[in-house]
Amino acid sequence: MKKQKNAQARRELVKISEFQRRVWGENGTPLCSQAIRNQIRNDQLPGERVGKLWFVDWTSYQNTTGNDLVDSVLRGAA
Repeated sequence: MKKQKNAQARRELVKISEFQRRVWGENGTPLCSQAIRNQIRNDQLPGERVGKLWFVDWTSYQNTTGNDLVDSVLRGAA
């Protein structure tokens, strides 16, 4: 229980608008909010819905490798 609590404490949930700014920058052309929400729903992007708002788990996103198998093991899904 304590280990799980520590893992959750290290998460940094950012709003989709902040995620777009961090990934694509001020002058970039980001994915639309709906596309990002769909990726979160389909487990292609780490995140969650809190109330009516959607958030991306920035810490988990930075730890992704691009390899689906490795990423699923790191997430603990495999």
